[in-house]
Amino acid sequence: MTIKRVIIPVDFSEVSIAAVDLGRWLAGRSAVAPGRLELVAVTTPRYAKVTAAALDSLVRDHDLPTEGVETRVIETDSDDIEGKLVEAVLATPDALWCIGSHGRTALGELMFGSVSAELVRDAEVPIVVVGPHATVRDDASVLAVAVDGTDLSATIVPAAVAVAEALGLRIRLLQVGRSHVPEDAADTNYLAGLAHHLPDPEHADYDTLYGEPGEALESYVERTDDVAMLAMATRGIPAGARLSVPSTAMRVMRHVGVPVLMLHPRDAAERPGADVRDGHVLDLRARVVVGIDTHQASKPAVDWAAAEAARRGAVLQVVHTWHIPVTAGSMYGYPIWPDIEACRTAALDEVAATAAVVHETYPDLLVETIVAEGGAVQALTEQSHGAELVVVGRHHHGRIATLLAGSTSEGAAKHVACPLVIVPCDDPDDVS
Repeated sequence: MTIKRVIIPVDFSEVSIAAVDLGRWLAGRSAVAPGRLELVAVTTPRYAKVTAAALDSLVRDHDLPTEGVETRVIETDSDDIEGKLVEAVLATPDALWCIGSHGRTALGELMFGSVSAELVRDAEVPIVVVGPHATVRDDASVLAVAVDGTDLSATIVPAAVAVAEALGLRIRLLQVGRSHVPEDAADTNYLAGLAHHLPDPEHADYDTLYGEPGEALESYVERTDDVAMLAMATRGIPAGARLSVPSTAMRVMRHVGVPVLMLHPRDAAERPGADVRDGHVLDLRARVVVGIDTHQASKPAVDWAAAEAARRGAVLQVVHTWHIPVTAGSMYGYPIWPDIEACRTAALDEVAATAAVVHETYPDLLVETIVAEGGAVQALTEQSHGAELVVVGRHHHGRIATLLAGSTSEGAAKHVACPLVIVPCDDPDDVS
C-alpha cells in the first residue's frame, strides 16, 4: 500500500478536530509523501463557501503548514453524508483515511448515528478511527495487530502490514480471546503461523493476551508505551444488532488510548468470527482438541485425534497442563522458582515434541499447542467450547490411584461441552 496522503473528514466537532492532530502525525510518517494532508468536509451547495472558509480557518488554527495541506468541500443535495464519504474513500486508493469518532455505544449510535462506524462498515477498506481517548505517541513505533484465531480477525493482517511499511512501524501480533488460559500459558503456534505473512517472519514480534478481549487490549496498550496504533478486523454489526451481540472492535476503539486501524472485510458474513456464549469467547474454527500427559503415554489418543482432524480439515489443538511442584526442598510447602521454571519448560518441550511428531505424518495439518498450569479437566472443558471434538486417553490406574488423583477421562466426560472420544492408551500386556 502506497500512502500518498492522509485524508481526514471534518464536521468541526471536537472529535473530528482531534483527528487532525493524529492525521498530521500519520502524514509525517509517510515514506512516500511526508506531511501531505487533506481535510475534507461534506455539505450542501448552499453552505459550500462557508464550509471552505471554515476549513481554511481550521488549517490556520492548528498551525498546519500551507504547503502539503489541502482542503476540499464535497457537495451533496441529500443527507447521506456517509454515502458521499464512502464514494470519496473508494475513489482514493492511494490515501489513508483517518476519522474521529465519538465512541458511542450501540444505543447511542442507534439514536444519534455514527458516521465513523458506517464508513468502516460500508467502505470495506482499512480506515484509522480516532476514539475519544486516542492520543499521539510520538516515540511509539509498533502497530499491534489483534487476532483471536478466527479467519475474520486474520483479514486485517495484510492491510496492517502494508500500513506499517508505509508508515515505518513495526508489526506486533497480539492473540486475544483465550480468557480461560492462565497468564503463564503458551499458545503461540497460531501466531507463528501468521508470522509467515510478515516481511521478516524469522524475527516476528508477537504476544498472547489473556482475559476478556476488550479489557485485555485496553490494559496492554495502557502499560505498553511503544504501541502507536492498534489494528483490528470488525464484523460490521449494525448498532441495533450490537445491543445483543457486542462488538469488541468498537468497544476497544471507544476506550483505548491509541487510534485503531479498522477493517470490515467484504466477505465478513462468510467468515467465522469469534462468538461469546455464557461468558466464553468461542473459537469457531473447526477444531479437534486432544489432551496429553506425555506424547509417549498419550500416543494412541494423539494419533487418533490427528487422523480425525486431518479427515475433517480441522485444526488440531494439543492441550497439556502442569502443576507447581512442592518438593522436600520447598520449606513449608512453598515452591522453589527453579522447580517452577523447569516444569514449565518441560511442559513446553513436551507439546512441541508432540506437534513435531504429528507434522511428520500430517505435514499440512495445522497444529496448535496450549500449555497451562492447573487441572487438565478444567483446561479441556474450557477449550471444548466451540470445538467439534475432544479426545483424551484413558489409562488403567487402579481404584485407589483413581480415588486419590482422579480420572481426566471421567472428569472430561462430565464437563466438556462437545462430543468426547476416549482412546485406551495402556499396553494390553500391562492391563490386569
